[in-house]
Amino acid sequence: MFELCASILAADFAHLARDVQAADAAGADAFHIDIMDGHFVPAISFGTGMVRTMRGLTRKPLDVHLMVETPLDFVEELAALGVERVSVHYEIPGGPGPALQAIRAAGMQPGLVLNPETPVEAAKPFLPQIRQLLLMTVHPGRGGQPYLPGSNARIAAASQLVQAAPQPIPIQVDGGITLCTIAEAHAAGAWSFVSGSAVFGGPVPRNVRQLRLAATVCPQDLL
Repeated sequence: MFELCASILAADFAHLARDVQAADAAGADAFHIDIMDGHFVPAISFGTGMVRTMRGLTRKPLDVHLMVETPLDFVEELAALGVERVSVHYEIPGGPGPALQAIRAAGMQPGLVLNPETPVEAAKPFLPQIRQLLLMTVHPGRGGQPYLPGSNARIAAASQLVQAAPQPIPIQVDGGITLCTIAEAHAAGAWSFVSGSAVFGGPVPRNVRQLRLAATVCPQDLL
């Protein structure tokens, strides 16, 4: 299986509707929205106002990544805005359990995020609760970073781990996803790919087409 989740963090905010609609028409499967609070990560990005804007621009699934210390503060409003998936970090104060339960109770699909330093085994107690496991393949909080060495081994380990879950759990990866990294990540077991710069950096229709092809085709064959 394969899903391309376009991260709007790399879109041209002066022409957001143009970029989002171009990615939608070109075949992006979902849109990834990073909400950062300036505490859990140093950066501040979007709030729920951007989620509202995105819901007006596309009917594709909205995949919200909460890089915040208090995700429970966002759950009710995200559900009201029609968000399909919400992922929270394992590393938040107090742990992710209450937030995962609240997301599911609100009718959304809960996802668990692991930072690069967190062992994939940390997800094991939460497997019955989650519908997505997101592995950060860069350090969270800033776009445009290179894919971290060792990420494919973590993906493979996570793919083995989720086999014990009572329901299928897709592995999503976020950070440094380009024509050069997507195929090996896919082969390691990831099937949902968050990509920002590689989608919105240049002609969006071409970028979306090439990323989808590159998941299973050697990048040199696209040149």
